[in-house]
Amino acid sequence: MKVVVIGGGISGLAAAYRLRGAGCEVVVLEADARHGGKVRTEADGGYVVEHGPNGFLDSRTQVLDLARDLGLGSRITQADEAAKKRYLFLDGTLREAPSGPMSFLAGPLLSPKGKARMMAEPFVPRRKGGGDESVYDFAARRIGREAAERLVDPMVTGIYAGDVKRLSLPAAFPRLHRLEVEHGGLMRGMAAMMKQRKADMGAAAGPSGRLTSFPGGLGEMIDALVGALGDAAQAGRPVQRLERVGAHGWKVHAAGGDPIACDAVVVATPTDVMAKLIGPLADGATAPLETIRYAPAAVVAVGYRAVDLPRTLDGFGFLVPSGERRRVLGVLWSSTLFPGRAPGGHALLRCIVGGSRQPELLDLADDELIDVVVSELSITLGGAMTAPAFSKVVRWPAGIPQYELGHLDRVAAAEAAVRPLSGLHLAGNGLYGVSLADCIARADALPEMVLRTE
Repeated sequence: MKVVVIGGGISGLAAAYRLRGAGCEVVVLEADARHGGKVRTEADGGYVVEHGPNGFLDSRTQVLDLARDLGLGSRITQADEAAKKRYLFLDGTLREAPSGPMSFLAGPLLSPKGKARMMAEPFVPRRKGGGDESVYDFAARRIGREAAERLVDPMVTGIYAGDVKRLSLPAAFPRLHRLEVEHGGLMRGMAAMMKQRKADMGAAAGPSGRLTSFPGGLGEMIDALVGALGDAAQAGRPVQRLERVGAHGWKVHAAGGDPIACDAVVVATPTDVMAKLIGPLADGATAPLETIRYAPAAVVAVGYRAVDLPRTLDGFGFLVPSGERRRVLGVLWSSTLFPGRAPGGHALLRCIVGGSRQPELLDLADDELIDVVVSELSITLGGAMTAPAFSKVVRWPAGIPQYELGHLDRVAAAEAAVRPLSGLHLAGNGLYGVSLADCIARADALPEMVLRTE
């Protein structure tokens, strides 16, 4: 069976690799001049900057399994122990996030009333009735509005750069949704998860995993995938249209060559591109795909001599709740997380700007964005900052897919529209999960789906 994969990001490359492993002949067509999509690592002057995702959690094994299959097992690198310490910028200062129930109860993140409301969560009944629910409404209902605004809001920002009141809980955080459905609440569900993980692993285990990457960044995985696929991975070849051939065949018309005849097509592109390709063939697919919104975001990486910083970077970094009204969504202390990301004696900070909160910031020029970040770091780190020794601005006008209310219905509608088109399959973070693990999990499932095509 010959399969054409459209889109050379992590979703498409992983799908092609798994399909080849299942015995398929594959071709990957990527419109850009390079593969990888938003997964890109750039080394410059001793600094190592991630343009997109910064790593993955080792609690979900899909990325680890793929890395080992690619021969990268010995290069899997966990974040430094210091990464266990995380901060929130609250009430005008950095406050350490709680590492457990006791530190939470003793800490200053919530008022006594807010803590009491959160600890009453096991007594909150399940939600009655069906239908979608926003992440904010779920959190406010189960743990109180104060915790929703001060704790859940920045957590959501750190993943989606989105609006906690617009994102769908079952779409954006399906495991949280299942905790209430299956166990009646968050604390009961988390206790059950911890008990099961301890039984499975024979030791204490945290529920979230540890941030993981490679010495040279996530770009190592993209390079390994492209290397394994060889000539099958073709960049600079935007697909212009799909053509149905008979009841089961396809032709893919792409720039830079003749149409490619194949038995199946996997479309692993952003959803707007997906809509343009399959809309003319699948009645009803265009509208649900085009209405999936992407939040714009900019990565502003700045490097400093460590002695010039107003504080020690002793942790993962910090997130900022929307109520603080700052112009950064969060800052990762990259050189603390993974030593070697900055020259000796220097530090690298990776700042995220824009998102659904302030998309207009992406209209600023690079030097203006850097000035914004320096000003915000002066406030959040607690001391005047000078111009950085190193800076890099990366813009993503269509950055992170927003799984807003109704997302699962939109995905279902798109899937129903393409179902009559035998051999056409969908993938990508616009539909099935924004994390690397989600993208690779979909890739892992595709061989069975493709090979059972009639």
